[in-house]
Amino acid sequence: MHPADLPDPAADTLRRAVDRHREGDLDTARASYLRVLESQPQQVDALNLLGVIEHQRGNPAAAIAWLARALAIDDSRPDVHANLGAALRALGRSREALSSLNRALQLAPTHVVALNNRAAVQLDMRCPHAALADVERSLAIDARQPAALFNRASALHELGRDAAALAACDEARATLPANEELHNLRGKLLRRLGHAGTALASFEAGLRLQPAHAGLLVNRGHALADLGRHAEAADSYQRALELAPDMPWLPGHCLHARLKICDWHGVDELVRRIRDGIATGQPVCEPFVALLTPLDAAQQRRCAEIHARTRWPDAIAPPFADDASGAPRRLRIGYFSADFHEHPTARLLAGVIEEHDRGRVETFAFSFGPSHEDAMRHRLQGAFDHFIDVSGLDDAAVVALARAHAIDIAVDLAGSTQASRGGIFARRAAPLQAGWLGFPGSSGAPFMDYLVADATVVPATDADAFSEAIARLPHAYQPNDRRRAIAPGCPPRTALGLPEDGFVFCCFNNLSKITPEVFELWMGLLRQVPGSVLWLLEGQDVAAQHLRAAARLRGVDGRRLVFAPRLPPAEHLARHRAADLFLDTWPYNAHTTASDALWAGLPLLTRRGETFAGRVAASLLHASGLPELVTPSAEDYVRTALQLAREPARLAALRRRLVEHGGRSPLFDTPRFARELESLYLQMWNRRRNGLAPAALHVTRPAR
Repeated sequence: MHPADLPDPAADTLRRAVDRHREGDLDTARASYLRVLESQPQQVDALNLLGVIEHQRGNPAAAIAWLARALAIDDSRPDVHANLGAALRALGRSREALSSLNRALQLAPTHVVALNNRAAVQLDMRCPHAALADVERSLAIDARQPAALFNRASALHELGRDAAALAACDEARATLPANEELHNLRGKLLRRLGHAGTALASFEAGLRLQPAHAGLLVNRGHALADLGRHAEAADSYQRALELAPDMPWLPGHCLHARLKICDWHGVDELVRRIRDGIATGQPVCEPFVALLTPLDAAQQRRCAEIHARTRWPDAIAPPFADDASGAPRRLRIGYFSADFHEHPTARLLAGVIEEHDRGRVETFAFSFGPSHEDAMRHRLQGAFDHFIDVSGLDDAAVVALARAHAIDIAVDLAGSTQASRGGIFARRAAPLQAGWLGFPGSSGAPFMDYLVADATVVPATDADAFSEAIARLPHAYQPNDRRRAIAPGCPPRTALGLPEDGFVFCCFNNLSKITPEVFELWMGLLRQVPGSVLWLLEGQDVAAQHLRAAARLRGVDGRRLVFAPRLPPAEHLARHRAADLFLDTWPYNAHTTASDALWAGLPLLTRRGETFAGRVAASLLHASGLPELVTPSAEDYVRTALQLAREPARLAALRRRLVEHGGRSPLFDTPRFARELESLYLQMWNRRRNGLAPAALHVTRPAR
């Protein structure tokens, strides 16, 4: 029954209520609808509109109750089914919502509200192609619908078509000028396209509309972090955490921001939260941040599994045809990364790609990062047999391309880092998929078959802490480029801000790797070695302030901490000659920075950790012929550091060994590394050819 069919008083009441509803006076409208139901308890319009009001007031469960009553009276109303679908979606009941919206569209195939609501549900269910199809149907009916324009931008965003999604956002702004969710989406797109400053402006525009929007605060924090404004990022994350303590990944974001500025206040509580959340299966911390925390390898795997399950809950890829026994040919190895430019990963990798035996492997680069036209990118473009820029393609298109090239083994060089594209691997780009180099831990993902490691970083006793089968190289898992240039000479110490005669301890790791425990030990060394200094890599000014304040609290003059500005790689390597001893961090060791030090002839001291990330320096020291610099405990670490500081002849002998023999060690023998890696790839492929599942592998003898 519609308003015109009611007795006059009831019809007038309902019409006035609808007017109040349109004006936003929800309380008056609700009271009027209830009065209608007192005289006409079967009035479907009133029941429907009460459901709409309850949904608008943030009470979807109450909305469902009213809408269910309406449908019990008249199941043929598409508008009621559409509204019920929206309310069910608000409670996270996506499959029920989809069923209601399907029913609405059976009754009225051109019902634009139902089409838009179904598109939103399909986005929730990670079905962006289906969502986009509904949006386009809706826009064909009415090209100016705000909800449809917003959903189109969202669907394109989920498909990885960021430039098209941004254009759709800008089109939607004309009809949604004051919508905080549109500002949020637009900011995310701008950030993914590398425009952090413009993204920040978009997030802040959204926050002016809704200051208590936790999602906007988190994304604002991400943009600030991209801009290097980590103290402001930490504040933004903290405000979000206070508003939405259960928001996915937020405790980890808070922790990471604080570690970047060496602000250790509240860190223990955040670590406790993260540990407890992982234990109960909650998405509290992204896997990369977990490497910086004192978690054991099993906890890190659990964290990665939660992440993989949350990001790719329905990772089902089309099977590959059983073509592994076809005619003999070179193995086709696809390397996937956003870092094929001047970047630590590229500096490690370039020599290996150049040294690959073209009689054994055919190499493909799938580059999904920004196109930095620097010398390293040009070098890599010449090193790979095929260099393919896929930055403008969505995950499904990248997978289709990899399959068209018949890639045998897809190698993920990013892992769970900021620039990762895990969706490519979730859809399975190749019959075999392996993680290597970019992420020192388990992916936790069922679609990754192997992790390339070595016996130091992942001993056989730790295999259960990884979801992948471990493929072990005989020396270090980390490659190095023996062509890396070191600038001639070295500036005098005084020009570097260092004492001319004092002992120089140094650590060029990112400051986020410095923990209170490690810093306490370092300050003890400075107290016991008169005139010594600690030489660190420059970060934000606020980080230096925090570290100098922490030094003073531990009885050390803050001026004994010296911060080195960032330099081009060759000059940075050269200035290592001004240091005496590189001190490592834990639980996250020096990785590329450790290889830098050893290549430059600077001895490095580490403590062997309990996880992959905490054993990398030990692996590199064994491969470079300096196993005596791997200590088993914090006490031994301090004892050895003091001995080396007090025994110049012993330290000089270590430096001579590095300079005279380090370049010939397995760590820096790039051709040998390439042969061993190829042998590992061949073992992986032979198992597949023989119908065997991935299993632990190792190269048993040097491959020449």
